Amino acid sequence: MKIKRSIYAPYEEQKRQRVLVTGSAGFIGGHLCKALAVDNDVVPYDIVTNMFDDIRRTEDIEEIIDTCDFVIHLAANADVRRSIAFPDEYWENNVEPTTVIQNRCHANKTPLLYASSSCIHQWHKSPYGISKKVNEQTARDFQVGLRFTTVYGDGARDSMFMTKLKNNKLEYATNHIRDFVHVNDVVKAIMILKDELNHSMDIGRSMRLAYDIGTGKGLVVSDLAKMINPNIEIREGHECEADNNTANISLMQKMSWDPKEPDAAEFINELRKK
Repeated sequence: MKIKRSIYAPYEEQKRQRVLVTGSAGFIGGHLCKALAVDNDVVPYDIVTNMFDDIRRTEDIEEIIDTCDFVIHLAANADVRRSIAFPDEYWENNVEPTTVIQNRCHANKTPLLYASSSCIHQWHKSPYGISKKVNEQTARDFQVGLRFTTVYGDGARDSMFMTKLKNNKLEYATNHIRDFVHVNDVVKAIMILKDELNHSMDIGRSMRLAYDIGTGKGLVVSDLAKMINPNIEIREGHECEADNNTANISLMQKMSWDPKEPDAAEFINELRKK
């Protein structure tokens, strides 16, 4: 029998869960695994740390799901622009394995949180967006999408805006509006949703299918870039990119979650002091 852990149960009654985290060596996954390990037994799964931990090996991932109480599926190909050049790769990596995970979790009655994206609101613009739209369409009961906006913080990929800015490798900026949310706040949101989803399963009440996870505040990318380099070149963004990805976090706020970390402008101000 699987043990469910809920924020609604007294502390002494809460039990550890065996939690599978795909993409465990990634930016968000790495931070999340550390937080989960305090009260859970984490099963990391990432091709970066083990060449056999490939989510396309669907029989392997199904066997692991069978041993777990909860699944958090973060493994996916990111980068909206790159998806234009390699659409098939994004289908093979983002859609097919996710559907297998969703189906297995549904068959086992195992709760699932999975990475969606803020680009879902304009999903038709890119193969990446389409892959996330399909993920949300194939999700079952007790499977909740995490619509991350633009996440930043320690461990972010070298290709990400804030990392390039920090390393003085940003060649240009756009006038896009982006909702920058710190990875620590993202992890706290996932932890809250994990407990909420466990509780929903306990009482047999379905949750909303997906939640925006951001700050609810949009910042102009070029304004942030100019804080470090006032002479940065400004270019038009690619047509595959959303003009504005500011999140509506009202549903997360109802679960007593609010971003606590310094916003992106404050973060950059600290960079300027170094």
